[in-house]
Amino acid sequence: MNTLIGEEQYIDTHHQISRLTQQAVKTGEQIISNDLNVHDFRSLLIIPLWENGVVTGTLKVFYRQPHRIRRPMQEMAIGLSQLISTQMEVARIQKLKEMASRAEFSALQSKINPHFLFNALNAISSLIRLRPDDARGLIANLADFMRYNLERTQDLIPITDAIKQVKDYVAIEQARFGDKLSVHFDIETTDINIAPLLIQPLVENAIRHGFQPSRRPCDVTIAVRAIKRGAEISITDTGVGIDPNIVKQLYHGIIDSHHIGLMNVHQRLIMLYGQGLTVEPLHPGTRVSFTVENKEG
Repeated sequence: MNTLIGEEQYIDTHHQISRLTQQAVKTGEQIISNDLNVHDFRSLLIIPLWENGVVTGTLKVFYRQPHRIRRPMQEMAIGLSQLISTQMEVARIQKLKEMASRAEFSALQSKINPHFLFNALNAISSLIRLRPDDARGLIANLADFMRYNLERTQDLIPITDAIKQVKDYVAIEQARFGDKLSVHFDIETTDINIAPLLIQPLVENAIRHGFQPSRRPCDVTIAVRAIKRGAEISITDTGVGIDPNIVKQLYHGIIDSHHIGLMNVHQRLIMLYGQGLTVEPLHPGTRVSFTVENKEG
């Protein structure tokens, strides 16, 4: 069985190589020894690895023969150390970007604050005497909806969970508006995972800005279509339609606070998948859609 040369030195923390390594880390300077006498090693080169101006590691070259650290070897090792340092720095920057993206994603998500709580409580209150069973059902819907919002994380969730939250929301809104608001679910079976609160804000937007301004009867359809490596999700309404200026503002990243839910979803989709919402004017109404790719949760 082959043994590793110098393997035993890693058990002993008080030996010359460790002291030399500590010196290289502390001073940031190369250390060369051609007459080393530690275990079976006779030549040693230690080059500090730099990351963001700080030594965070070392590249070490050992030889069992003396006087093997010569200029060609030193130059090759320096080039290799620079390459490793560059990769370490790239990895650090990428990690910082990912952390910033996660923080930004979390900040965007935290801005989603359901506007309908007061109206939901009013709807429940009005049903308590007339239709107590319906009132109890709405309380359960509201509790599930609020629990979902309180427990939301950055993690991806099954689309079935997202649809369940939308159905809880829709049940409350339909109790408020009665037969004037018809909501349809056209969902193909798919095991896609998506980020929380991508669908519900769009349904809320369709009801608040498509249906409510006119109060004419309105149909809203939530559709999920399985596509290659993912799914297409769309929300279509037969309401008053969307102002073309709102669409332009959305695509340019500037939108007023009345449509924060629309912008929020658009920005988070771009962060997650590189592509945001597609908004299409209809006659009447609006179709808002997006595609998601299958990712691990």
